[in-house]
Amino acid sequence: MLMIKKLKYIFLLTALCLLSLPVSADVSSVLWNTTKTQHFIIYYQEASHDFISNLSAASERYYNSIVDELGFRRMDFWSWDNRARIYMYPDSYSFQKESNRQAWAGAVVFVHNRTIKSYVGQPEFFDSILPHEMTHIIFREFIGMDKVLPLCVDEGVACSQEKSHLDGRLRYARDMAAQGRSQPFGSFFRIYNPESIEPSAFYAQSASIIVFLIKNYGKERFLNFSRKLRDGNDCVLALTSVYKFASLEDMESSWKKYVLNKR
Repeated sequence: MLMIKKLKYIFLLTALCLLSLPVSADVSSVLWNTTKTQHFIIYYQEASHDFISNLSAASERYYNSIVDELGFRRMDFWSWDNRARIYMYPDSYSFQKESNRQAWAGAVVFVHNRTIKSYVGQPEFFDSILPHEMTHIIFREFIGMDKVLPLCVDEGVACSQEKSHLDGRLRYARDMAAQGRSQPFGSFFRIYNPESIEPSAFYAQSASIIVFLIKNYGKERFLNFSRKLRDGNDCVLALTSVYKFASLEDMESSWKKYVLNKR
């Protein structure tokens, strides 16, 4: 229960950073060791060789799986001089102090700066936090940092790439749909403020919507949807035109059929 609660707040923190104005994510690198991969520069102070080796491999693996899953394979993100940065603090105290975050925070992402900050020792880091935060940056790099989207799209895309929590979110969404507890799409796609949501239900439904779009209709259509967002189209109009839904209500009906048949 404690870990579930912690993850809820991690994702709320991510959403707040996405909606904020560009801020500096720079950290003095004098006291940091560095490891470089094709797409990342990893900064660390106190971490084992095995941890950094695993982080290097996982970052590149997730980079490839995320751009492939979203249909962005032909785009060249973060190569060499444009690499993303990952700062790994030695513990939660150092992370909170230097990043000015509260005690429950496990990570922060600065999408404008291609920067993720977190700390060593979190059991959910590799399977949940890392792919979640990376997806936020990749998605926003493609569609544009200035686009205002329903919160369920930004968070749904990020949650759809988690490894350890996605199956649970999809089961939660199926149960909500079966019990009539899912939020109507007409109001769900008008949520922009993370402070107004109930995290467990919101992230489950958001993730299931993106999985529904990608798995049921293919990554090429999701790429076309993302292009329309990049070109400045309204999100709901982009959805209905690319996926040929008559309305959000029509999309909701198709989504319910999909999640209710998932086992």
